[in-house]
Amino acid sequence: MLMAGNYLIVENPIEEADAIFLLGGGPFDRGSEAGKLYKAGYAEKIICTGGQVSNLLKSLNLQHTEAEVARINLFKNNAVPRRNIVALSEATSTREEADVILRYCLEEGFEKVIILSSKFHTRRVNNVFRSLLEDAGIQVLIRGAPSSLYDESLWWESETGLIMVNNEYVKLGYYFLKY
Repeated sequence: MLMAGNYLIVENPIEEADAIFLLGGGPFDRGSEAGKLYKAGYAEKIICTGGQVSNLLKSLNLQHTEAEVARINLFKNNAVPRRNIVALSEATSTREEADVILRYCLEEGFEKVIILSSKFHTRRVNNVFRSLLEDAGIQVLIRGAPSSLYDESLWWESETGLIMVNNEYVKLGYYFLKY
C-alpha cells in the first residue's frame, strides 16, 4: 500500500530560486509550505496560480479564485508581505498553469523556480512542468506540501487519503493519454 503512495511523490532538494509558484487547489497546505520556504529564504517572491472559485466560496457569495485565496492565506496566516505575493487567476488545470507559469517566467527572466503542489500531485506536476520549462532554459525544482487532512505514509487509513491517491492515478492516466 505504501508503495502506491510513494510512487506519486517526486521531489527535488530545494535550493534558492527566483520564485515559488504555488499551484491552485490547496491554498491552506500549499500556502503553509510556501510560507516556510519563503521564511527559510529560498525565494523572495511567491506566485499563486489557479482561476477556479470553489463552490464553498460561491455559496457564501465570495468570488475569490484559488490564487486569491492562497494569496490571502500567505499574507494573513503565514506573514508573507503583500508586495512579495502575486496572484495569477487564469488557469484551471495543471497544464494551463504550466503554460501561464512559462509565460510569466519568460517575461520576468526567471532561470530557476520552485513548483509547489500537494505531495501526491508531484509526479504529475513533474511530468507536466519539467519538459515545458526546461526546454525554455528554466530549471525546475518540484516540492510537495504535506496534507493536513491525512498522513501520506498512512494514506490508506483515511477516506481522504484513499480518494486522493485514487484520483491522482486517474489524473496520471489522463495526462499520459492527453499530453
